[in-house]
Amino acid sequence: MKVLNFLNDKNFGEIYKKGLSSVKLSRDKSAWGLELGDSGLKAVKARFHDGALFIEAIDRVDYSSINHEITSKRSELIENALNIFRGRNLVNKSDKIIISLSGKMILSRFFSLPPIKKSRIAEAIGYELRKQVPFEPDEIVWDYQQFEDDEATDSGIKIGLFATKKENIYGLLPGLAPIKMNVEAIQITPIAIYNLVHLYSDSDDDVIVINVEKGNTDFIVVGRSKYWNRSIPISEVNTALVREIQRSIGYYVSVSKGTKPEIIYLMGEVFEDDSKIKFIDENLEGKVNFLDLLDKIKISKDFDHPAFNKRNIYGFEAALGLALQGLNLGEIKINLLPPDYIKEKQVSKRKIFACVITIAIFLSLLTQSIKDYRIWKSLSSGVDAVNETFNEVKKFERIYKGIERKVKEEEKNLHIWESIGVQGSFWIEAIHKVIDIIPENVYLLSIESLWDIPRVGKEERSGSKGFFERKKVKTSKEIDTSKEVLIMNIKGESSAPEVSYIEEKVRKPLENLTLFDEQVPVFSDVRLVEGSVHHVKSLENVSGDLNDDLNVKPISFEIQCIVRPLN
Repeated sequence: MKVLNFLNDKNFGEIYKKGLSSVKLSRDKSAWGLELGDSGLKAVKARFHDGALFIEAIDRVDYSSINHEITSKRSELIENALNIFRGRNLVNKSDKIIISLSGKMILSRFFSLPPIKKSRIAEAIGYELRKQVPFEPDEIVWDYQQFEDDEATDSGIKIGLFATKKENIYGLLPGLAPIKMNVEAIQITPIAIYNLVHLYSDSDDDVIVINVEKGNTDFIVVGRSKYWNRSIPISEVNTALVREIQRSIGYYVSVSKGTKPEIIYLMGEVFEDDSKIKFIDENLEGKVNFLDLLDKIKISKDFDHPAFNKRNIYGFEAALGLALQGLNLGEIKINLLPPDYIKEKQVSKRKIFACVITIAIFLSLLTQSIKDYRIWKSLSSGVDAVNETFNEVKKFERIYKGIERKVKEEEKNLHIWESIGVQGSFWIEAIHKVIDIIPENVYLLSIESLWDIPRVGKEERSGSKGFFERKKVKTSKEIDTSKEVLIMNIKGESSAPEVSYIEEKVRKPLENLTLFDEQVPVFSDVRLVEGSVHHVKSLENVSGDLNDDLNVKPISFEIQCIVRPLN
C-alpha cells in the first residue's frame, strides 16, 4: 500500500496519538453551574468519573464587591462578575457552563395531552402554548419537558411548559460575553434544585424543597416522575413565609389529587443559622431532613471551602444542580437559550472544527509525503536514468522541511481537539479507515473535507469497459443538490490497467465503510466524479530494471463521498 502507516513513525506517530488521546479524554469532561442571583454569582465545577460525582471548584463573587460607580446595570454587573470569575478559575474550552434564571421570572404550566403520536407532540404543544401562556409566542422564550409515569397509564402525556419574557433572556445575554463560547444552556433555579434532589434524595416518596434566596423563596415538589413549583416573594424566615408555604402545600395537594408530602428539605444560606431550621421545624407539619450531599459526592484533592464544613453545601445547591445538567445527569433538561444565539455559537464551533480537520488531513498527507520521499530517494541512488525524478525528490525534501516547521508550529494548537468531542473522534477514525482501505497498487494523493453542494452529472458510466469512450447510461441513484452537505473528496492514482479495479477495490469498500460499532455505512453516497478518470503521462527515457515499475500509465481518479449527518 502506497499510503504509509504513519503510526509506525516515531515522531509523527506521537503527534497523531496526542491528538487522538485528547479527543478520547474529552469524554470525561467537567461542567460549571453558575447561579446568577440578585446579590451575586455562585459557581460550582463538577466532574462525573467512574460512577462518582467530584466537586473540583467552588467560587462566589458578590456584586457588592464591584465598583457600582462604574455601572449600575445588571448585565454589566454580571459581566464584571464573570470577568472576576474567569480571572480566578480555569475554564477549559471543553467545559460546559449552565446558567440559572430565577424562578420568579418563569411562568410554569402543567397539563396533559391526549395519547397521540410522537410526531404530533410539538404541534400540540404549540397549540397549548397559546392557551396556557398570556403572551404572544414572539414575546417569549420557552421550552417544555415530557414527564414519564413510573406506571403505565392511558391518561395521556404529561407536559411541563416553561416560559419567560424575551427581555429577561436578551437582557442577560450581553453580560455573558466573557463565557459566551462555553454557555450550553439557561436553566431555571427551581429545576436545577429538582435535578439535584431527584438524583441524591433517599426518599422514594414526593418531597418538598424550600429554597430561600435573596428576594424570593422557591417552593418545589420533587417526585420520581413529578415536578411542581411556586415562587414566593418572601426571603425572610418568618410567620408570613410559613403561611405561604402552608398555602402552597394545600394548593398542590388539591390540584395533584395526591397525598401530602411528609419530608421537607431546606436549602439556602439562611439555614446555616440553626434557629431558622428550628423555626421551620416547629411551625410546619412535616419532617425536616437534610440532603446529606457530602455523604454522596466526593471532593477533589487539595481543595477546601467553608461550605464543606457542614453536611450540606448551603447556598450552592442550585449551582451544583446546574452543573449536573452540564454533565447530562439532570432529569429535566429544558434550555431557554434563544435559537439565534445557539446558531451563532454553532457557526463559531464549525470554524474551529474545520480547522481541526484541516490539521488532521495535513498530518496524514505530510506523513505520506515523507514516505514517498524515502522511496524515491532510495531509487535515485541506484539508477542514473532517473535524474528528473531525483530533482523532484529534492523538491520534496524542501517541501518536507517547510512542512516539518509548520507541524512544530501547529502542534501547540492540538489542544483544540479536546473541544470537538465525538466529531473529532469521527474524523480520526474515518481518515484512518480510508487509508487502510486503499490497496497496494493504488496511490492516495489527497483527502479533502468541505461543506459544499454535491457534484453530480446527469449520467454515470456503467463500468470499466469502454470507460474512456463516450458510451454512458442513466444513473439509478439521485442526490439532493438543493443544500450543502459534508463531503470527503479522495484523489488517487491506480497502477492497475482496468477502471473496474478502482470500482471493486476502492469505491465499493468506501461505500460499505462503517465506523465504531455503527451498522449503517458512514457515507450516504460514494461515486467516481465524472471527468476525473484519465491516464497519467508516464515517465520517459527510463532504462534498466526499473522499466517494468516506472514505465506504466497509472489511472488518475477522484471519488466523492457524501457523509451521513453526524449525531
